[in-house]
Amino acid sequence: MLKHRWLLWIIIFAAVIGWALLLFLLGKLRSREKKLIIIVTTFLGGLFYVLEFFFPGKLHLFSWKTVNNPFTPFLEPLGQAFMVIGGFTLLLGVINLTMVHGGNIRKLKKGWYNSLAFFVAMLAMAFFGLWDAYGKQTTPFGKTAHEIYLSLFNGALVSLDATMFSLLAFYMATAAFRAFRLRSGEATVLVLAAFLVMMGQVPMGMWFTHGLPTEGSLSGFRTENIAMWLLGIISMSGLRAVNFGVGVGALAMSLRLWLYLERGAFFEQEF
Repeated sequence: MLKHRWLLWIIIFAAVIGWALLLFLLGKLRSREKKLIIIVTTFLGGLFYVLEFFFPGKLHLFSWKTVNNPFTPFLEPLGQAFMVIGGFTLLLGVINLTMVHGGNIRKLKKGWYNSLAFFVAMLAMAFFGLWDAYGKQTTPFGKTAHEIYLSLFNGALVSLDATMFSLLAFYMATAAFRAFRLRSGEATVLVLAAFLVMMGQVPMGMWFTHGLPTEGSLSGFRTENIAMWLLGIISMSGLRAVNFGVGVGALAMSLRLWLYLERGAFFEQEF
């Protein structure tokens, strides 16, 4: 067991050194060479998923020979590698926040105390969170760290999240007020549909049509049934159309990125 543990640490250390050396060598390359590496890597990564997902699990080359898709065994390891890369992006985000807020404190810019609160909150949450996950909670300090972690998470973070989302409700209300102004026929239809949906969700709206039968042809005129019809038929049809358009747009953008047809800040010039 000990031998395998040392072997694991050796592999991790070698991987870290290898990636550090690779990043150092990439930093020494010229801009033209970096762009070429990005283009080739992006194309090969996209090509792998195209070959894996578009070809069936079993390829029938001839009537007498069937082979498995050779890319399928690499799907899970590659997905795990993407998760590791995502972890590095989280580290880059922490480094970026540290540089920005550290500069605010160092130069004593306006609101520097907010940056100081950021560092205190981040370090406290990281320390007590890691101790709560990996430390010994049976010790007196472990029990105290667990209580502090719960206070920071449930008492501070959850409350701040609830406050932020409650403030968003006012922005949504003002946006709805601007959208529901009766300036055109389309706006009138929008206001009428929104009014019927809202009335179908509250007891007062249901009371207006409570005298209608719950079954039969007249039941469709009950407020709650009108609201469900608007949400389940009319609104859902438009939502599916929008989602279909978003999917086509995402596919087109993915093809442009994969085939190096998209230009951005990094690819502003041909080479």
